Amino acid sequence: MSEAVAGTQTGAQAGAQAGEEAEFSYAIEESAMRRDCDLWFAVPAGFVEIPIGDLFAEAGTPEGTRLVEAVNALLELVPEDQRADFLDKLAEARGLAGVMLKEGVVHVSIGAHEADDGSMLESVLTLTRTEIPFSPPKLAAVRAATQRQNAVPLAVVDLPCGPGAFTETIVEVPDGVDNRREAPAGVDNGRSSVYEVTAYLPFPDGRALAVLTLTTTAVGAREHYRDIHRGIAEMVSFENPLPEDVKEQIPESAVAASVRAVFG
Repeated sequence: MSEAVAGTQTGAQAGAQAGEEAEFSYAIEESAMRRDCDLWFAVPAGFVEIPIGDLFAEAGTPEGTRLVEAVNALLELVPEDQRADFLDKLAEARGLAGVMLKEGVVHVSIGAHEADDGSMLESVLTLTRTEIPFSPPKLAAVRAATQRQNAVPLAVVDLPCGPGAFTETIVEVPDGVDNRREAPAGVDNGRSSVYEVTAYLPFPDGRALAVLTLTTTAVGAREHYRDIHRGIAEMVSFENPLPEDVKEQIPESAVAASVRAVFG
C-alpha cells in the first residue's frame, strides 16, 4: 500500500516582510495513518486529490460523496467563468481512470493554478507503484528512466528517500485535444502538446518502483512545473515522517489486534 501525507500549503501572509520564515501547515490524509502504508509524500497547495477508485461510485455512497467533495474543492480554485470547461476536462479524464488503475496508479491529483494573465493552468500529478525484479536502487532508477522512449534525461540524484532518476518530454497528443497555451521555441504551435516530467524512485528493498509524474498542457511554463515536481519528489519518504505524537494515533493492524485478543 502506498499513499500520501496529503497536501501542504503555506500559512505565510503574501506581504510577509523579508527575513520572516514561512509557516507551513499539513493536512494528513487518512491513508497515511494506515499500518500498511509504506510510502509518504506531500502535495503543494493548488492540487486536489481525485480518488480514482471512486470515479465510478454511485451517488449517495461514501465513495460517491468523497468524489463530490474532491470536485467541489477543485471548483473553488477555478474562476466561475471557466468552470464549465474545467468540468468537461474532468469528464474526459474519467475515461482514463480504468486504464490508470490497471497500470498501478495509486494517486491522482489535479492542479489548478492561475497564470500571470489570469487564465488557469491545469496539471495532473500521478503516482504509480510497480513491482520490479530485484535490483540495487540506483540501478533500478537509471534503468527505468532510460527505458522511457523519447524522454530526455534530466538528472540522477540522491534524494532524502534515496536515489532517483528524472526525465522530461514533450508529448504530441491527437488532433482535437484543446491546448491554448503558448508553445516554447522549437515546438510547432499547430500541434497539441503536453509537458511531462517524471521521477523514478526505487523502494529501498529494490523490489518496487514509485513513478511520480507531473503532466500539463502549459508547455511554455515547463520550468515552473519542473520545479514543482522536484519539490514533491524531495518530499517522498519510505519511512513514516509523521511526528511521534501523530504516529501514536495510528490504529493497530487487524492482524495485531487479533493476536492481542488471543494472547493478551
